[in-house]
Amino acid sequence: MKNKTLIQIVVIAFFSWNLIGQNSNEIQIRKKENFNKNWKFKLDDKGTYSAFEFDDTNWRELSLPHDWSVEAEFSENNSGRNAWLPGGIGWYRKSFSLAEIDKNKHIEIQFDGVYRHSQIWVNGEHVGIQYDGYTSFYFDITPFVHFDKENVIAVKVDNSVQPNCRWYSGSGIYRNVWLTVTNPLHVKNWGTYITTPQVLKEKAVVNIKSTIENFRKLPSNATINTEIFNSEGKKITSNSTEIKADLLKDYEINQVLEISFPKLWSVATPTLYTAITKVVVNGKVVDDYKSTFGIRTIKFDAEKGFFLNGENMKMKGVCLHHDAGVLGAAVPIEVWQRRLKTLKEMGCNAIRTAHNPTAPEFMDLCDEMGFLVMDEFVDKWTNHGDSYMKKKDPNNFFNPQGFADPYFEMEWKNNYSETVKRDRNHPSVVIWSVGNENHSPGTVQQIVGLKKYTSFVRSLDPTRPVISGMERGKDANPNEKVSNIIESCSYMDLVAMNYGEQWCKAIGERKPGKPYVSTESYVYFNSSPEKRFPNIERSPWLDVLDNEHNMGLFLWAGIDYLGESNNFPRLGTDCALMDMAGFRKERSYLYEAFWRDKPMVRIAVYEGGADDFSTSGRWGTPPTNENWNLERGKPYDLVTYTNCESVNLYLNGKKIGNKKLTDFSNFIMKWRKIKFQPGTLKAKGVIAGKEVCEFELKTAGKPHHFDLKIDKTEASPEEVVLIEVFVKDRKGTTVADSSLLLNLSVEGGEILGLSNGDMKDTTSFSNKTSRKTVKGRLLVIAKVNSMLNVSKITVNSVGVKPAAVNIKVKK
Repeated sequence: MKNKTLIQIVVIAFFSWNLIGQNSNEIQIRKKENFNKNWKFKLDDKGTYSAFEFDDTNWRELSLPHDWSVEAEFSENNSGRNAWLPGGIGWYRKSFSLAEIDKNKHIEIQFDGVYRHSQIWVNGEHVGIQYDGYTSFYFDITPFVHFDKENVIAVKVDNSVQPNCRWYSGSGIYRNVWLTVTNPLHVKNWGTYITTPQVLKEKAVVNIKSTIENFRKLPSNATINTEIFNSEGKKITSNSTEIKADLLKDYEINQVLEISFPKLWSVATPTLYTAITKVVVNGKVVDDYKSTFGIRTIKFDAEKGFFLNGENMKMKGVCLHHDAGVLGAAVPIEVWQRRLKTLKEMGCNAIRTAHNPTAPEFMDLCDEMGFLVMDEFVDKWTNHGDSYMKKKDPNNFFNPQGFADPYFEMEWKNNYSETVKRDRNHPSVVIWSVGNENHSPGTVQQIVGLKKYTSFVRSLDPTRPVISGMERGKDANPNEKVSNIIESCSYMDLVAMNYGEQWCKAIGERKPGKPYVSTESYVYFNSSPEKRFPNIERSPWLDVLDNEHNMGLFLWAGIDYLGESNNFPRLGTDCALMDMAGFRKERSYLYEAFWRDKPMVRIAVYEGGADDFSTSGRWGTPPTNENWNLERGKPYDLVTYTNCESVNLYLNGKKIGNKKLTDFSNFIMKWRKIKFQPGTLKAKGVIAGKEVCEFELKTAGKPHHFDLKIDKTEASPEEVVLIEVFVKDRKGTTVADSSLLLNLSVEGGEILGLSNGDMKDTTSFSNKTSRKTVKGRLLVIAKVNSMLNVSKITVNSVGVKPAAVNIKVKK
């Protein structure tokens, strides 16, 4: 009998979010305070900085999140791995007071991300160490705090060993910090685990395991009451459990609830529910823990791939790093909202957190916007056996020190555990990944690592498959390669590897008992079974379509990222679908053609010949532009991307040809030697003989004015707004070949960054007043921080009519 199904999972997910009250008219018992404001910072290192009495009056004042590396100047003396920016050692200090009413409470400090090797002191007492720079962590600081005088927290961050990461990491406390005050008897942080053993049309059975932490000095009889609310805020079910907390220890309780006619979470309709778990002692609520979750089922079939809520679907995924270009690693949630919205618009439905845990609010966005997530814990396990270790030059691109954290073996189990507990209840998370490109298939190191790390994660959460982004290894005999892949993947729950699509069909023919997923894929080129880089002009997405057991892929990459550069002044890696400013590249429309059903067509002009791959690199594409300001009479090659049956091409109203999509097995429809004439080049997509969609390129005149597109016209103080600036000619056509120096000013706020997406623009990211446009556009990232009625951002450039946009400040 065929082993068709590897895993069938029915799961419900949630994520703790304790900032909002249970209802608008209720007071929340648990206090979770944003701890980002009023910090002091110094890029220096002295042991006295941890002391309570140290005078930090002259230190720089700032608010978190903060990345000090991105504030520096680019230099060839720094590592290209870190985008030619420095690391160093920095200290943060903050003074704070606690209310007398909280004197007998439990106090925790939580850091969502500190890069890296951080140590924390409270009132001069050493609280703890966190070496990994991406894992969220927290400490109990109850024994160290004062209630009759001011407290001081000091944080040392050591990112001095450079490079230590394969890409730009950032430096400092680059994510949010939280101070939580609870009763000594409370729901443990990340202490609720929700699954559904049964999901039917009529009902969903909800199983909630809650860990209650007891630090009360006296025994307590308590009631644990959990209530579930639907997306409209209506209470729909509840359950209560009695516990006797006699000892200072953790108590795990299990509650079963039912939801009638549940609305399922999906990528198209990401419906979310809310659960509130209350701890009641002597009739009084002493703690309340709020969670948001979604009900959905996932299944992984050996022959048919992935199913969400019983529907067979492909994962249309991208890999994302954590930085945002000019902002470095300190990324406001509004920036991720814009980026994920753009990915969604091109048909993307899945994200791989390459290669580390991302920010908690990013995970919330994936829940809310409907993305499937491969949640990855770490890049390298160890440096043993890595080929680049043989290179002795301390400044070489491959880093003789290796890229694994030297403290990984010391704290991996705690880091994996905390990340699983933090994220295991997100409906968006469908796969755990324990690592990336550690060792080649079939090697002892790969097998030993997979056995150890995957089994541990399964012990924490058996509801999702556990994999690793396995390195493809060197070219070898295809049959031997497939055997080694299957052997190593026997310790994973899926056949998962980077850049291995060329063996997907052969793997399926061996019937390994589990589906295939590409954890990393090229955007444009493909490999052959015998050779990795033959520059075959065929997207790996076509391997997904050609093999039912291939459940999807994660393109490298979704958005350009800083670092991993070996050639100054190139600041990062630019092989993605979007540039680091978050603007779409021409290649992204190939994937819109693949991933969306809505008829579309797009034109791009090759900078060189259509078949010239000399400057495309191995991860890129032949360079193209959407620009119709060219040399008169010169022939140019074009490409059209479409999901229509054919395309009609027009130049100045005259039809110059029709091409059928079936004549291009790779979806790359090329038009050769089209002579440039000023005017309008238009492509129209044709279905069943009718032109159903169109796209045009127009010859632009001289820059005349700006078109400002803002993501919101009202904002609260401290809220981030994003403005896209486009250079237009007199008729409103974008001047795509322009490179104007723009000058920016703001009233009632501040500019956080200016980004044109150019990976070779070494203008300091600290320059918040001027930057050149690229392709006639620029992104302005600003923050409203004034109590004025209106914030105003103005754009100027020589010879161009200035423009301004107003943001109403909410009171």
